[in-house]
Amino acid sequence: MKVRFIEPERVDPNRDRGIKVPYAPAKRQQARWRWYLILLVVSSPLLYFTGKIVWSTVVVEAPAVISQEQITVRTSGQGYVDAVYVKPMTEVTAGTPLVSLRNPDLSTRIEQLRAELRTLEGVKSTSGSYHTSTVNLEDQLQIANQQRDQQSERLMTVEELYNQGAATGAELASARNEYQQSSAKIAQVHQEMSTLNKPPDNTAGQEMKAHIASLQSEIAGMEKQNESLLVTAPSAGRVVDLTIVKGDQLAVGGKVAMIAPEGSELHIDAYVPPKYSKYARKGLRATVIFPDGHRRQATVTDVPEVTQEVPSAHPEMFGSREVGVLVRMEFLDHGSGQATLTDGLPVTVRFDNRWNSDLPGNMMSAMRDGWHSVHSLLENWRS
Repeated sequence: MKVRFIEPERVDPNRDRGIKVPYAPAKRQQARWRWYLILLVVSSPLLYFTGKIVWSTVVVEAPAVISQEQITVRTSGQGYVDAVYVKPMTEVTAGTPLVSLRNPDLSTRIEQLRAELRTLEGVKSTSGSYHTSTVNLEDQLQIANQQRDQQSERLMTVEELYNQGAATGAELASARNEYQQSSAKIAQVHQEMSTLNKPPDNTAGQEMKAHIASLQSEIAGMEKQNESLLVTAPSAGRVVDLTIVKGDQLAVGGKVAMIAPEGSELHIDAYVPPKYSKYARKGLRATVIFPDGHRRQATVTDVPEVTQEVPSAHPEMFGSREVGVLVRMEFLDHGSGQATLTDGLPVTVRFDNRWNSDLPGNMMSAMRDGWHSVHSLLENWRS
């Protein structure tokens, strides 16, 4: 038996059994660069995150904001804003009026005490005894009658609104209480008039003197409160924030304005990522990078040892607000280019680190860490 080996026919897509096949030209030609472009677009997120990992490992950057020392002006009284005398970005000096408040209850109480004091001061001493004049009591009685009439009208209005369902029971009870207080004040004035018309003895005279002194002290305290309704600038500077308008109601300690003191220098508030907290120490130098690419040198002057959220001036990553260790920095070139600085300007701080030491070794380490991160990401995708 003889075995014969036949050489297999060579496969040629352009020939069939030795005859050339005339294929028609391709109807659609795809350029090779388009496939490369699609591959680049698909892999761009991976390349972006890889670059971010490598860059953040080699370069230590922190978001920062240009800031200026500011004084918060608050009111020591309460009331409604009656007048606003300044506008934002207005230059002021110490003592310049900013806002004046109005407190109707305080003004009414002061008038009542003054009327009562005038009545008691009408008592004259004659031969060791006192006699009184009720002329000043009539003024006090007139004021009380006016207040009762006002409260009576208000009570009637609130009752009508309550019947219509437009007022609450608490508002009705409050109106009735105020009306009863005004009526009680009239009864008190009538009682004082009858009491003062009686011939007092020496004991009554001493009590009257003590009561006069008490009224004078109370009036002085209320007048001081009335004076505090005028809010003035504590020092010379510029009004950088003024959010109130006429008619606003302020409580004790309410914020009125923010003033940048005259001569205060701008500084940098940097927010160092917690993993780079070792860079939050005094004396460390850094480069401040401005949005227009301009750079200036700065140094860390204070570390308050607090962690705060990065200001909204910096963009967020995936809707989350990052936190950082607050670091206070100052420019090394004091006064240079101060005119280009603006309070609240977002900048980036790049700390002097491994770029100035062993760059090749750190680059290799960063690339190795990046490759491990990419490898782990691919393994997760496969699984």
